[in-house]
Amino acid sequence: MNMLRFIILFSTVTFTFTSKAQKPFELGGEYMRFIGKGYNNAKAAVRGESFNNKNSFSAGITYQLASKKAYSVAHGFGLYVGYRYYLSDKIITKGSSPFAGARVLFSLENFEGKTSRNSLLITPFAEAGYHFVFGKSIYAAPSFGYGYTLKISKDYNSMDEDNGARMIPSLSAGFRF
Repeated sequence: MNMLRFIILFSTVTFTFTSKAQKPFELGGEYMRFIGKGYNNAKAAVRGESFNNKNSFSAGITYQLASKKAYSVAHGFGLYVGYRYYLSDKIITKGSSPFAGARVLFSLENFEGKTSRNSLLITPFAEAGYHFVFGKSIYAAPSFGYGYTLKISKDYNSMDEDNGARMIPSLSAGFRF
């Protein structure tokens, strides 16, 4: 009976580690720069990404960093969800691979000096980049995106530079589990 318990326990632990190894999860930080006509701001994010074969799904919480280069100075939080398709099978085993994907960012920005109301902005964007894994547990993923920001709320918090096309270079880094 003890041998049967040992075999069941060993099989369960082996299966758990094998399934976990086949679907890695990453947790880290990200820096995104949003560059557009009259708009030049940055966002810092905490992000997580889950892999399944050549696909991954990510989510993150962002914070708007104020920029003196933009017409309006804003602070605020946001949330994004994203999808990436990796062009190599190595993403699960070795982790390094080029990718293409898309994200949608929802942000609430409060423009200084105008009012205390937050503006809701939605930015869908496409991205491409390369995912590097160093050792077995540290990753970095530079990417370049292009999207369009739409201001959803009707208010007078800022000038109209918050609507429009954006180039979005970004760099994420963190740990792989």
